[in-house]
Amino acid sequence: MRITTGYLVLLGLATMLLFSLFSIKDELKTARTLFFWADEQTTRHPLTSYQPITVTYENKRVELYDGLRRDDLTPQTLPKKVEQAFVAIEDQRFYQHDGYDITGILRAFTKNQSDSKSQGGSTITQQLARMTYLSNEKTYTRKIKELLIAISLEQKYSKKDLITAYVNQAYFANNIYGIELAAKSYFNKPARELNWSEVSFLTAIPNNPSLYDPLRFPENTKKRQQRIVQALIRDRVLTKDFAISRVSPRSYKPRIPYPDYIDATVQAAVRMTAQKKGWSEKRAAEYLHQQGAVISTYLDSAEQRRAKEALRNLPNPIEGAYVGIDGQTHGVTALVGYKSELTGQFNRAVQSYRQPGSAIKPLLVYGPYLEKTKARLSSTLDGSPVCIGGYCPSNSGNRILGRVTIADAIAYSYNTPAIRAFAVSFREGLKSIRPFQFSQWTREDDAFTSALGGLQYGISPYELTNAYTVFVNDGLYRPASMIKSITLKNGTVERPQEKEQRIWSSQTNRELRAGLKNVMTYGTGRKGFDSSARYIGGKTGTTNDNKDMWFVGIKNQHIGGIWLGADRPRPFPVEANATLQVKTWATILRP
Repeated sequence: MRITTGYLVLLGLATMLLFSLFSIKDELKTARTLFFWADEQTTRHPLTSYQPITVTYENKRVELYDGLRRDDLTPQTLPKKVEQAFVAIEDQRFYQHDGYDITGILRAFTKNQSDSKSQGGSTITQQLARMTYLSNEKTYTRKIKELLIAISLEQKYSKKDLITAYVNQAYFANNIYGIELAAKSYFNKPARELNWSEVSFLTAIPNNPSLYDPLRFPENTKKRQQRIVQALIRDRVLTKDFAISRVSPRSYKPRIPYPDYIDATVQAAVRMTAQKKGWSEKRAAEYLHQQGAVISTYLDSAEQRRAKEALRNLPNPIEGAYVGIDGQTHGVTALVGYKSELTGQFNRAVQSYRQPGSAIKPLLVYGPYLEKTKARLSSTLDGSPVCIGGYCPSNSGNRILGRVTIADAIAYSYNTPAIRAFAVSFREGLKSIRPFQFSQWTREDDAFTSALGGLQYGISPYELTNAYTVFVNDGLYRPASMIKSITLKNGTVERPQEKEQRIWSSQTNRELRAGLKNVMTYGTGRKGFDSSARYIGGKTGTTNDNKDMWFVGIKNQHIGGIWLGADRPRPFPVEANATLQVKTWATILRP
């Protein structure tokens, strides 16, 4: 009877295999054999190719896996305890099989007839194949693919390589990948320092991270831990008198330092790679992981910390964003887009687009006007009430002006003389603004309302600060970047390849710098003046009803841009009148 049942099981398995192979024939039609197909998958994407992306700054480094922190072990640093625990509970015959265990497959097949394919029957190598190359769908088609890839992996890698890759990729709940990061996150120690109770506890999690979440359901985790300990006793790794000691997992957050800057850097590297290769951003991200990319940055951690602290000290409900750029290197030294230290937040520095108000005037209005007319700061403009095409802006406080010098028009941020200047250099202004590549600029923005920052969608703090680098580079503009270089494992070194463009002449730039300095000495930015600076200049900007508060300032060769406001725009008249944005900027650039 037992023999007959065995034959029936084998017959059923063979039938199901044939059925599954037939169902994936479209995917396999280019391969001469099934094994050639699997070999092609593992050759195209080697097991070790999907590595963390490393971001470096100063003398430190952060490893990220799909945007989350990950600390990989090597075969040489994999603790023996970890290896033994996973083999005992997940794949007792790991060292004997060639990627699959026919006993486990038969057991899973027979049980799957009655419980909707709930039994996996997968070896560690098969699980690794699924994590690396396939999805988690429970179908026989995927099972066949998993089996073939596992066989191919066993032919190409040592058992030590396979078990190491498995524990590095295993998911341990709460956005934690890999045993090393799990040890640090739950027990605040590296994996090599774990005792047997801690190892067996962590080993329980990947089987079902939701069910065995050690923070939400520790009792479930402990029940599976007992099974693991029994398996280790069975394998004579532990003695029968072994007693599980009490473990108390806690949430030691695997913090990504300076997450707003680090997140933006990785995204910039992905975009840079996608543009260079002509790929989608998804493919570019995969490529950077496969190449084990190391991204070197310009991050100045001291400036970043000061900016974060300054934004945290803003009164509720004001939010803010800050970008710092070194004018000589064109490197982004700081980028803060939110108050928290969590990763993956809405990053206002690069993702929020708001009307820039008068902060755009030096770029769109006065630079082009001075360049075209050869006027000087001492030259005058008509500041009386004006209407152009039905657009009739007023000055702050509805102030009525006569003729004013360009110096005062910039320093006090008058609107009516700016409109008259823009009327003279309208075409030149629109031409000058193009190289700055404001991503949300539309055709509707080619209008007189833009002279005062009334844009359709707006500009990000990153874009506006970037544009102001023209003032410290003699009228030449080259986009700044967070990235110094991207080094790939094949030895290739990629760097931002941005062309330098002349926006206006050296003479015009000198006049503009003098005008921006007046803003700080006696104009709207005077509360940020620093007499110790070799040069200091800047420009404020506020929008209608004081909903947005901007300031982009230059101190020596350093540019710092700041935006303050609320995600759902609302007026901040008191803070705007007190130029809170200028004061906040000054605290950041006064170390």
